[in-house]
Amino acid sequence: MVLLSSPGVATRPESASHGVLGLSIEEAVRGSGVAWTILRPGNFDSNTYAWAPSVRAERTVAAPFADVALPAVDPGDIAGVAAAALREDGHAGQIYELTGPAPVTPREQAAAIGAALGEPIRFVEQTPDQARAQMLTFMPADVVETTLAILGAPTPAERRVSPDVERVLGRAPRRYADWARANIAAFR
Repeated sequence: MVLLSSPGVATRPESASHGVLGLSIEEAVRGSGVAWTILRPGNFDSNTYAWAPSVRAERTVAAPFADVALPAVDPGDIAGVAAAALREDGHAGQIYELTGPAPVTPREQAAAIGAALGEPIRFVEQTPDQARAQMLTFMPADVVETTLAILGAPTPAERRVSPDVERVLGRAPRRYADWARANIAAFR
């Protein structure tokens, strides 16, 4: 079996939402008696779909921590690693941290969407309180607080680019700009 977990199991073990819960699920999988592979992707490229309505309406992106870079990962790369783990030998008992090829900031992500559209995107940096209020409309409070901590003050491990996508797929992970171009219809 392949479990989609969180890097927070290792980087934020004290967090109820990212560490404690994730670890308990991972332990259940490891103890199941079934061959397992655990995937720990962090910041998904597709999280920026949340910006699509404001990009379509106003060509604007609002996000906190404009210049804090994290290595976002293409969901297609996550799926590719999961498929390899299910179809190929050698992945049982492995834990893969999945990232893109380089850290990218929210400001850079907005610029990549703009480049794919062929139009500039205005970036508005939210305060942490503004981001918190927005996130609380669709996330539980403990998830919001840990997410804001990761976005605003990532640990060195959360900033690290992992070699695991390339190791499993035999190619470099896709860049955020590639994801933006491939998914630009959502932002038109």
